[in-house]
Amino acid sequence: MRLILCLFLLSSVLAQAQFDVSMKLPRSNFMALESIDASVVITNRTGGVAVMGGPGRANWLSFEMTTTEGVAIAAMDVSGADIVQIQPGDSIQRRVTVTDAYAPAEIGNYAITARVFHSPSGEYYASNRTRFSIVDAKPMWEQSYGVPAGYKDTGKQRKYSLSIFRDVSSTSLYFRLLDDRSGERLRTFRLGPLSMIHDPQIAIDSKNFLQVLFMAQPQLFAHAVVAPDGVLKKLSYYKQIDSNRPMMVQGTKGQVEIQGGEYFNPAAPPPPKPKAGGRGVGEKPPGL
Repeated sequence: MRLILCLFLLSSVLAQAQFDVSMKLPRSNFMALESIDASVVITNRTGGVAVMGGPGRANWLSFEMTTTEGVAIAAMDVSGADIVQIQPGDSIQRRVTVTDAYAPAEIGNYAITARVFHSPSGEYYASNRTRFSIVDAKPMWEQSYGVPAGYKDTGKQRKYSLSIFRDVSSTSLYFRLLDDRSGERLRTFRLGPLSMIHDPQIAIDSKNFLQVLFMAQPQLFAHAVVAPDGVLKKLSYYKQIDSNRPMMVQGTKGQVEIQGGEYFNPAAPPPPKPKAGGRGVGEKPPGL
């Protein structure tokens, strides 16, 4: 009897060791109805090539969301049509928007777990249980407007809303789109980190686009443009050069432009480092 029990326990340990699954969320606090992206890392411990997914196979990656009391509130399967191969000892990473299935709107505490299904063995392998909270913040600015022609819900009354969300170690600026009559929250997303050294500049242009210029970090400003349907159309950056600070200027016809500062592309490669030993033979001194 003891031998059978030991063999059972050993087989359970070996089954759990087939795959290591870990999951992380970018933060522990999120605004209500904000998209939440989970990063899942799966390591193959089977000793052979692991084939996940493929036509006709069950979805191999899923998520379960619960309240902190353990009450299940949502489950999400990720399409398993694509074949994924993991070499022995190798890892793969998947980033999934887990709120595509269910976006918790109620303020409170939640937990989420990722599960990997290995169809050849019929076993599920669970990740760590990650806790997070849904919170909300009072708006710092709101403005009603009508949806112009050419957009979904043309003619309806909507409301732009901006909120400052202070997390444990950071402050962020959030956008929210609401139905002006019912107050229903239609869209929520983070515009970026916010420094309150300078107040954000906010304007609605002649096409009813929301335009916001805010300091994302010292000497760096972000310019966000949101369309009347609540879609972020543009997010660009400007550097303050000495006392030349970027400013948002609105013309007499409602047009908006950024004046001052210097355009900055965070995705651009860094400038080349100067050559050691000063200028090259063919290089002229500045001004010549």
